[in-house]
Amino acid sequence: MTTDDGLRAFVTRHGTGSVVRAGPTGTAPDVAGAGTVVWADWPPPGREAAHRRLLGDLRRAMSPAGVLIIEQRLRGPSDLAALVRCAGYAVEHTEPAGVGVRLVARPLPAPPESLAVSAWGEELTGIRLDLRYADDEAEWMDPSPAEVWAALASEGAFDADTAGHYPVDDPFGSRRGAPVVSRFFGRTVPAERLFFGAGVTGLLRDLADLAEGGVVLTPAYAHPDLPALAVRRGATVHAMPEPAAPLLDEIARTRPDLLLLDQPGFGGRPYPLDELVAASHAVPAVVVDESAAPYLGPGGSAVTVAAGAGNLVVLRGFTKAYSWGGLRAGFAVASPGLEQRVRELVTPLQIGELALRAALGMLAAGDVLKGLRERIRAVKPPFTRRLAEAGLAVVPGHEDIPWVVIQDGDGSHGRFLAGRGIRGLAPSRPGQLRLTVPLSDRRIALFHELLGP
Repeated sequence: MTTDDGLRAFVTRHGTGSVVRAGPTGTAPDVAGAGTVVWADWPPPGREAAHRRLLGDLRRAMSPAGVLIIEQRLRGPSDLAALVRCAGYAVEHTEPAGVGVRLVARPLPAPPESLAVSAWGEELTGIRLDLRYADDEAEWMDPSPAEVWAALASEGAFDADTAGHYPVDDPFGSRRGAPVVSRFFGRTVPAERLFFGAGVTGLLRDLADLAEGGVVLTPAYAHPDLPALAVRRGATVHAMPEPAAPLLDEIARTRPDLLLLDQPGFGGRPYPLDELVAASHAVPAVVVDESAAPYLGPGGSAVTVAAGAGNLVVLRGFTKAYSWGGLRAGFAVASPGLEQRVRELVTPLQIGELALRAALGMLAAGDVLKGLRERIRAVKPPFTRRLAEAGLAVVPGHEDIPWVVIQDGDGSHGRFLAGRGIRGLAPSRPGQLRLTVPLSDRRIALFHELLGP
């Protein structure tokens, strides 16, 4: 056990809470809830998988706000840092320690807590209008999701033979999907560049390895799933402020291995398509999550420019706007420069046959959201004005995007709304609150009633 003054000073400077000390025993000590874990004489290199398991066991047992301090003599700083990062820690500092290295790291939130689904938070009492999502979009679609489903059912698309079909000859749904997807976007999407999966969430998990353990660049309020999983595989994450500087400037500054963008961003503004293409030629991989892009219509999708892009993959789903979250269907369209890497990573046979037929049926119906966009344009401006009149700092975003963002650095606006029975979506990074625009007369009336005069 190392007990020199330098280690004591290091713990004092970087540690927190109770301190548990461990030696080279090869098994994790009892660190349940510990604020600081100090491991002196970390075991020598060899059996790296066992080392990662040991570090993972420590992370799961210690306090989420805790600190891990390792002192050892047999690894270089970069080698030790890489090992610790792969086990789910953020490495904050290394320094010489006698003839060895001393390192401090903090445990990162791990899946599922680090994933987007956890950002919804616990239920709050007294909430009468939940503006984290929209439950009133379908009535403005033509045809509606229910009508598309009923038409497919009447045509026999969901019979017993469909459920029994095991498409090993088309494991990504590419061959059957390519003609439908091509017609929808008005661009040829070859089967070899199209990959269907069980929703965007699953595709993001598969594509986390595009980072290759390097640097992920993403806006501060982007969807957290891919970065959380990439970090677990040794990557580091740089968060861009929102609104961000021009993408190419951020790329030149951070030199990322993977750029992840939500389209549109959290603030409701879409990235220009030519800017996405330029970025795809400057970064080894650009992932554009278009979960919310259906509101913009087919012409607003990066799929329309993917053929001329460099290293681009575009993800689409059926949760936003279509209200088919339970379908668990999504697809990726890769540029010619990235299609082979994507094919290596995406899990085959991950979309059920029923879900694939429903997704293709919805796309075959064309741009069913025209009426929804018209409704959003009609009701969003008065909604935005009413929030501003109540003293809230509103970022309205694009006219076709059915949400606004409230600047809420100290959380007071969120508490103000919650006190009136209105709840918004608070991301894991504090400072902003997103409110979905009420569309139906029923929800609009309830919003005005709750917000008051």
